[in-house]
Amino acid sequence: MIRRLSELSERISHPGKKAEKTTAQQKRGSDEWIPFASWCTTGQFMNLDKGFKNHCGPTAAVNVIRMLKSRLRPGKEPSADEELFLTCAGIGRKMGIYWNREILGRFGGTSNFLTGPYLRRCLKKTGLEDAAIVRFHPWITPDAVRQALDTGAIVYLEVYYHPKYKNHHMLCCGYRRQGPKGPEQFLLSDGWTRGPVWVSGDQLGHGHFLTIRLK
Repeated sequence: MIRRLSELSERISHPGKKAEKTTAQQKRGSDEWIPFASWCTTGQFMNLDKGFKNHCGPTAAVNVIRMLKSRLRPGKEPSADEELFLTCAGIGRKMGIYWNREILGRFGGTSNFLTGPYLRRCLKKTGLEDAAIVRFHPWITPDAVRQALDTGAIVYLEVYYHPKYKNHHMLCCGYRRQGPKGPEQFLLSDGWTRGPVWVSGDQLGHGHFLTIRLK
């Protein structure tokens, strides 16, 4: 009872403390995944087996798994990227979620609306089922993506009719500000570039996104 009264008194006497703590947590959350970011690309995997097309979904899944394993199992030898990709692509094909084809330049690739179940199956297959939670979110906006990053999520973007990426799956791993009140830049692992890609909020594009959070 005395402890509860003390805690209540602390909150009343210092109302800004909770807000300060939340702001500090959010600041850490915006970049906490950057040290573990993975930069695998579709170009790495396109000639495996008999060849792959429209395989940004399995590539993004590989990057999610690599990030989780790098953070949760530091120092442990990771699976070969190619082996991991073939596993993820095989899961997608077996579930009927990834189609390794291109029809009329538009049809093929990974189902945008079944990516959640697909990612969960990939995590289960690689021993990460109990490590992370995958959730779907309806619309990509800079505010929504920033909020997800601030609360410690990896953000899986599904963009449609993007001026650069067209219909594409990729990850957002963090963001930074240009000066105290300057515009934000978001860090992408875009599946095309073997390294970080920084974009403005309006360059995130339109579509849906998923969050992957540690349990």
